[in-house]
Amino acid sequence: MPLTDNKNYPSSLCRININKIDPSSFQSRKYFDENSLRELGASIAADGLIEPIILRPQKKGKFELIAGERRLRAVRKYTDMDDIQAKIIEADDLKARRISVAENQLRQDLSAIESIEATIKIVDVEMGRDPEYLTVGKTPLERVHKLLSKLDSIRVSKGNCYLVSDEAYNHFHKYVEMVESIFKNLPKPLKWQSFLVHDLVLLTDIPSKVQKASVKHSLNKAQTKAL
Repeated sequence: MPLTDNKNYPSSLCRININKIDPSSFQSRKYFDENSLRELGASIAADGLIEPIILRPQKKGKFELIAGERRLRAVRKYTDMDDIQAKIIEADDLKARRISVAENQLRQDLSAIESIEATIKIVDVEMGRDPEYLTVGKTPLERVHKLLSKLDSIRVSKGNCYLVSDEAYNHFHKYVEMVESIFKNLPKPLKWQSFLVHDLVLLTDIPSKVQKASVKHSLNKAQTKAL
């Protein structure tokens, strides 16, 4: 999404009216515990905001939230504050998504499902620079799953000295370095093969009601698989 009223915002702290802040389009977190928000709001009202939220400018004097949704929700619902301390940065969609994912993944209470979905979004945005990749599927999950499955199938075939078509061979070499680089540079780096085998299955093979329970209770991978 292009930013912009062509204003130059320094990377410094400002106080922004909360009514001028639009929700993040990159938010990984789906469930917010109201008791936790209430406690956070009371803390902010008493002691102030310890860490500012991060915004990027939009048109007509508005801003989009990049990081800090819990803090913003707590201020809106459980304080009398009209504005909030924020750091305003210029960021394209990829940078904004990376910042949002990095903040969320550093939190211990993010569920495995939310963390996996956040990783999928980063991979999909970066791979989306290639028009051919976008034809692989209709959703980020479908595209990432099909791409990684195809790469893994070709990798295994090559490792077992099976015959691999020229088309498959070219496909593998076109994408594997891109994929490895993306996963290496994630906020929490990991191997794409491990992500395919141990992480994606939580979204492709587990019923949606189990996924929802995992998110609500901030369950890790082992806990989610055990449900």
